[in-house]
Amino acid sequence: MLKSKTNSIKEVATKPISPPFIFRDPNSPKKIFGMAYSLRELAEVLPYIPYFSIEYHTYRIETDSSVSSDLGLWIRYILGLNDLSDEIEKLGLVHSGLDLKDQLIKLINAHFLEA
Repeated sequence: MLKSKTNSIKEVATKPISPPFIFRDPNSPKKIFGMAYSLRELAEVLPYIPYFSIEYHTYRIETDSSVSSDLGLWIRYILGLNDLSDEIEKLGLVHSGLDLKDQLIKLINAHFLEA
C-alpha cells in the first residue's frame, strides 16, 4: 500500500507553485504590482504591494453580496495550507488598509519562519 505524502510548510514555502498569485490593481486589472509562486516569494513580495491591492485580494464583497478572498483561496487550494488560509480570511474581517497589510506580512512571516 502506498502512503500519501503530506506537504509540510517548509516544502510548500520553497517549492515553486503554478499558477502564481498575482497582485493586480483593482481599478486596472492589466496593471500587475507583483506575483508569487511560493510562500517564500509571497513573504518577499508583500512589502512592495500597495495596501489597496492587498485589501482587494484579501477581502472584498462582490456584487452578489458574497465575500471573496483570492489570496485565501490560493493559499488553501494551491499551497494546501488550510489553517493559514483561515487566518488570512479572518484578518480581512477585522483589519483594513495599511493595518491589514502589516498584519498580513506578520502572519505570513510567522508561518514562513515556522517552517
